[in-house]
Amino acid sequence: MTSGWCGGNCRRGCGDQGGTARFELVRVALVSLILFLSGCSALLFQTLWLRLSGLAFGNSVWSAALILSSFMAGLALGSAIAARLSLRRVRPLRVYAGLESIVAVFGCTLVFGLPLLGEWLRPIFQALWHHQELLNILRFSTSFLVLLFPTTAMGLTLPVLLEDPFLHRRQFGCVIAAFYGFNTLGGVAGALLGEGYLMRRFGLPGTGLTAACLSLAAAGIAWLFAGTEPTGTQATRLQFSLSKQTPWKLLLVSLGTGALFLGLEVIWFRFMRLYVASSSTAFCTMLAVVLAGIGLGGLAASAIPTATPRKIMPLLLLLVAMGTLLSYVFFPVPVLQGDSKAFHIESWPEVARLSFALMFPAAFLSGILLPIIVSCVQEELKNRMNSTGLTILFNTVGAAIGPILAGFVLLPWLGFQSNLVLFAAGYAALALLTCEKQSWSLRKPVGIALIALGASFVLTLVIFPYHRNETHFENARRPFEADQSVLQKKIEGTADTLQLLRRDLFGEPYYYRLVTNAYSMSGTHPRSQRYMRLFAYLPLALRPESENALLLCYGVGITADAFTRDPRLKHLDVVDISKEVFDLADSYSGSEYSNPLRDPRVTTFVQDGRFFLQVSPDRYDIITGEPPPLKVAGTVNLYTQQFFALMHDRLKDGGIVTFWLPISQLTTDETKAILRAFHNVFSNASVWATCDLEWIMMGSNGPLQQPDQELARSFWSEAKTRSDLGRIGIESPEQMSGLFVMDSEEIDRITQGVEPLSDFYPKRLTDAHPDLKAAYQFGRNYFDTSAVLRRFLSSSLIKEIWPEEWRKSLDLFFLVREMRFISEMSGSNWLADLDLYLRHSRLRAPVLAVQNSDEFRLALAEKFSERSHSVPAEASPDLIAGALARRDFPAAIQLLETEKDRGFSNINDFFLLTYLYCLNGNVEKAEAFASAGAGSIQKDWFVDWLWGELQAQFGFHPPG
Repeated sequence: MTSGWCGGNCRRGCGDQGGTARFELVRVALVSLILFLSGCSALLFQTLWLRLSGLAFGNSVWSAALILSSFMAGLALGSAIAARLSLRRVRPLRVYAGLESIVAVFGCTLVFGLPLLGEWLRPIFQALWHHQELLNILRFSTSFLVLLFPTTAMGLTLPVLLEDPFLHRRQFGCVIAAFYGFNTLGGVAGALLGEGYLMRRFGLPGTGLTAACLSLAAAGIAWLFAGTEPTGTQATRLQFSLSKQTPWKLLLVSLGTGALFLGLEVIWFRFMRLYVASSSTAFCTMLAVVLAGIGLGGLAASAIPTATPRKIMPLLLLLVAMGTLLSYVFFPVPVLQGDSKAFHIESWPEVARLSFALMFPAAFLSGILLPIIVSCVQEELKNRMNSTGLTILFNTVGAAIGPILAGFVLLPWLGFQSNLVLFAAGYAALALLTCEKQSWSLRKPVGIALIALGASFVLTLVIFPYHRNETHFENARRPFEADQSVLQKKIEGTADTLQLLRRDLFGEPYYYRLVTNAYSMSGTHPRSQRYMRLFAYLPLALRPESENALLLCYGVGITADAFTRDPRLKHLDVVDISKEVFDLADSYSGSEYSNPLRDPRVTTFVQDGRFFLQVSPDRYDIITGEPPPLKVAGTVNLYTQQFFALMHDRLKDGGIVTFWLPISQLTTDETKAILRAFHNVFSNASVWATCDLEWIMMGSNGPLQQPDQELARSFWSEAKTRSDLGRIGIESPEQMSGLFVMDSEEIDRITQGVEPLSDFYPKRLTDAHPDLKAAYQFGRNYFDTSAVLRRFLSSSLIKEIWPEEWRKSLDLFFLVREMRFISEMSGSNWLADLDLYLRHSRLRAPVLAVQNSDEFRLALAEKFSERSHSVPAEASPDLIAGALARRDFPAAIQLLETEKDRGFSNINDFFLLTYLYCLNGNVEKAEAFASAGAGSIQKDWFVDWLWGELQAQFGFHPPG
């Protein structure tokens, strides 16, 4: 058998003349097509298996690593078999057809069987819950065993095809490079086809069937054309053979390149997420670019005109090292466009452009590199299948080690930029390993090129901009620093890059924002605290006898803090997938805030929330959760009907679930799909909200009962709880009624004919950017006072569970919510709103909100004022708002008069003081004040409205 690489000798020795040569070319094209179909099918199956295995065995970083390792182990086993297997009188194409059939049958079986397997294993998982080591061993061994057959068959396919006798007449280097390239490009097609069409159109079952059909098509073509092999190759047996000499140095290079490239992929993806959305479409696009680079590199390798592949190997390794560094140095940093408030790029062409600039050069060179290594190994082992299997075995083992090492050790330890430099140095080290003494000779072109590239690499390391990473971190957080927030802490964790920002007010912390990658993941802004604290307080108010609760996703600890304020709660389990989120818990401070994780009743678990529900044997009075934004990859698994069923199963009888529904992040159809899924599990489902689009779904295990009156009174009389509820605008028990949006009857009505969001149809939650106008209109319809009052009074749920004393002043509370919603979403007449709140209610929160203040700001302003000898100008607006909230109109007037003496910085203060003079009975003073300032006022609709309103209500005479 001829060995060597492609070139002129290849063209002279790659077959006979005339018809035989044409037949061989057709044969190569045919096998390339087969491998393209196989690559497409394999990528589809891989995506499906990893997704479904995550649902069965957990989606935490460690669980994902275990599943990926199981997948790689199967591929490595297939390659190991190929490294020792010899085909004697067996038609390789028919063996290949059998292998593809195994992939199709077992692969499709896994798609339908993995969810059932998770259910079957659930009692065993629960029994091992308190023995985590045994549980992890069971998870790994089970995932390995279920993936063993199809992944082993996948690992065998390419080496087996290379034993086709017709291909032996063609130069091995040409063949392996072309086949590797087409197989990888098939993976590109599978990635784009699955994410872009199949999963959306046919769901996971249809995608699995499509992948099986592609595998069977490849198997059918191979079986059909196997009949064209010479009859002497027919037959009957398999033999194992051992190689005479193993090229350990080359295999070490194969291991190293596999580890380095897959580790680089983890680092690249982490870096890219500082700019692009962490959506499944973005991940698919980045993966497709990487695979395209490898595939095109493989095809390019088949045309390299040289008969000495080993001589160019160190050059390629140095080029990969250089390409890794230079692609990062010259990365085209995107620019914020128009009204964009963050990078968070969602456009797939833009994601592809950035990915191409960063990843394609190294991927392309890596695509050239692996076939060259295989060819060099084949020169020593001779047997094509054995050499390919052995090389891919080591490469796959490296590919299994690299991501784990990068993700769990190197990224948290060194950060992404230092790892890029380290991995580039790793490629340079492999180049040195493959060099021979004569390679450094200046008398040979290869030696000159090697010395030049080596010197260039060293020079690049010397002049490398080692502080460039800070620029990228700054870019990721810059949009969130517009409110004068400053960086407090930065963590490059195992799964994400976290940056904690703090906004100070009057020299003290006002709120925090946790930026994860390029997204504001959570925060303590007063507006956010409204719904975060209600995740706890709403079920606690309806079930005040609750003793234990489960919180899925810790965020910045607001919901956990609310739970710990209830003295009757005996235990709180908090689950979050990120250890770093818990590590940041001590970084938050503020008025009346303490780290809830220090409460002895709290137990934390670093685990995927869904797997926790699946395996934990405990049952809870309350389960609540505020997952990451819905369009972040993986979050969809926390909004499916199957997930809600897991929550239902972990509730005690009468236990309550509350869950986040941010309709501003969803299309109307997506909102309905989630509501349908929730309602299918919780027949008494209902929806609640304050005055924004952050809604709360609530359901229970069985019928709810009216809360015990004595316990309910105790809940509301508890000082810490009542004070905290007041800070978020719930100032009395009756105001809970004003949170109602819809009950199960209304959910059922609006979701008639809507398919629920399901594990098998995750693309019902698309990556489409939400239409905020449509979301506003949808919410506006449900905040209309007359309509929601009608739904509330006719609701069977309210009639059954709602205490009679909570049904007072319904009209007012619903009207206040509607007015605040309109004001926050689209703006309104602020003084008309303020007049209604002051004269027709005793509520504080809406008064503060009209004045752009809140209880948190007010507390800081009052504290700041106490430390000053006079009223600080910067605290004056909040102090005025506080006086109005107390209905202390003389104090508000006095503060405004002080501002008048300083010179109003806001014209609205002029109108407010005029209004307060009238409200306080000083109409003459209001008239004199208005006349004195009339010359500086530009008349518009607001001024006309105000003069008319004051005239009608107080007998005010407008100036002029």
